[in-house]
Amino acid sequence: MNSQTYRWLCGLFAGLVFLTPSVQAQVEFLNQNWSATERQEFYTTSQGSRMMPYRWFLALEVSDSQDSFYKTRLPELGYLPNPQSASNPDSLPVGFVRDQNEITKEEFIGMNCAACHTNQLSYAGKTYQIDGAPALSDMWEVLSGLDDSLKATRDNSEKFDRFASKVLGNQSNVASAKLKLRSDLINFLKYWSKFVQDSRVEHPWGRARIDAFGMIFNRVASIDLGIPGNSTKPDAPVSIPFLWGTSFQSQVQWNGIAHNTNDIERLGRNVGEVLGVFAQAQFRASAFLEIPKPARTSAKRLNQARLENHLKKLWSPKWPEHLGAIDPVKMEAGRILYQTHCIECHQVVPHGQQNTPVDVTMTLLSEVRTDPKMLANASTGVASTGDLKLLFQGRSSVPRGELLQTLVQLSVASPYRDVAPPGGLLTRLTSDDLFSPSEIQVFLREIGFSEQIARDLLEAQNEKLKGYFKDLQATVESFIERPESASVAAVAPPTLKYKAAPLAGIWATAPYLHNGSVPNLYELLLPSNQRTTKFYVGSKEFDPKNVGYQTQQSVGATLLDTTLPGNSNAGHDTYGDFTQEQRWELVEYLKSL
Repeated sequence: MNSQTYRWLCGLFAGLVFLTPSVQAQVEFLNQNWSATERQEFYTTSQGSRMMPYRWFLALEVSDSQDSFYKTRLPELGYLPNPQSASNPDSLPVGFVRDQNEITKEEFIGMNCAACHTNQLSYAGKTYQIDGAPALSDMWEVLSGLDDSLKATRDNSEKFDRFASKVLGNQSNVASAKLKLRSDLINFLKYWSKFVQDSRVEHPWGRARIDAFGMIFNRVASIDLGIPGNSTKPDAPVSIPFLWGTSFQSQVQWNGIAHNTNDIERLGRNVGEVLGVFAQAQFRASAFLEIPKPARTSAKRLNQARLENHLKKLWSPKWPEHLGAIDPVKMEAGRILYQTHCIECHQVVPHGQQNTPVDVTMTLLSEVRTDPKMLANASTGVASTGDLKLLFQGRSSVPRGELLQTLVQLSVASPYRDVAPPGGLLTRLTSDDLFSPSEIQVFLREIGFSEQIARDLLEAQNEKLKGYFKDLQATVESFIERPESASVAAVAPPTLKYKAAPLAGIWATAPYLHNGSVPNLYELLLPSNQRTTKFYVGSKEFDPKNVGYQTQQSVGATLLDTTLPGNSNAGHDTYGDFTQEQRWELVEYLKSL
């Protein structure tokens, strides 16, 4: 099949999925304790992400055709359709949202958590949409595809004219307006193309994986601080985690980097996430006794608190009977095996009780022996503090994790409602810039704290981070002293651990392990040397026997090669030796969680 035919078939398929009501009507939602209104708020509420001007995004074509980028290319890359509504007037895919600067009123396109945490699976004529499940989308191809389309718009006069007509409307025939638009596009591409080039890795992440830490770090420590030398290749992609129960787990992220015991700490997790997905941020050098804090971002903290409150209600999905009845005898045998071999790390939280607080288990890398690259990247190396060194007791460089966590904490506590307008002073204090007392009270009501309690929790979080920074410094030093010939896993310091969370709804979250290197639950129970080394990711066709997705090559699917750096499927096979029968019993029990 040549590339033109492939593109035509992809476009036809995307058009059917995106535009045909009968296809959308076949999607069923499992009972996860959300109303249709709550679901749409999750899909369409802005967190403050700003990729590019909103009208540009609507007008942008695919690089080699006149097809709409967002209507054609996004569905091809696994992003889910969301019908037109009052909160989604332009029929953007799930998780793509319009954001407005609260000071200048400019509009941008951005993403929220639903884009990466909503999925579909299909089996025998039915398609289920599962909220909070890891998406099978391809984020890297979105970034590089936008770069290609923007460059084609700049370089092709006919494409630019169509773009200008849609963006400028009545002004499209005004020469000065078109010249300014072209100038704006050229300037934007200087930033965007460098961002894409700096993020390009030898082995693309593929479907269902993102190097979240690498992308967040690069945007905050390199782009936002204006220090190109802080940028590193995001080459440790991880599986997108599921969200149900997350609000009540003591630590989050695969390496447990974020404390998560109250709504202030949860807000820090969410602010860090939106800083990585195109929030605007401005940081400045700290002056003596400077008040307020030296940070301004576009993160919409009230919206994030509201979305978090929705997630607190989200249940794990129950295994649908349509996928096949669960065998009660095998399930009970599997439950006993789980209690013996798995419960020490993976607590059981019953369906509908995702608001149960969980003190998650952090498993030593030396014990679990899974791929160490994500941990090593997040824990090693230092970054320049640039003009912010006064924030770090005069240190010109600090561990990368410390720099990121400090800037996130400043962003959480910032009193500004948005970034400063172009040309405006970063520290000017006007009614437009600062949250009003009434707005602060609305936020406090949303999180259920008094102002004093919120301040106390922020201070407590600061104390926790001091301990984290101390451990991180020790980890960095241990890697500096490590012999070049030694493997990361062999000499991993005790601070290197992966999170082991409850497994409610685990059946709907393939592929498995922190880096998505195991295609299904059955293979997860095999010795690692018996697991599939190469498989395709991206099909929504479910495999209810092995509990995962079909792994054959298909349109849009990407190859996951576990022999490549960061992709190892080794480890997590130290929990016991199982017979073939016992593996299937455990699979049956895992389906019931």
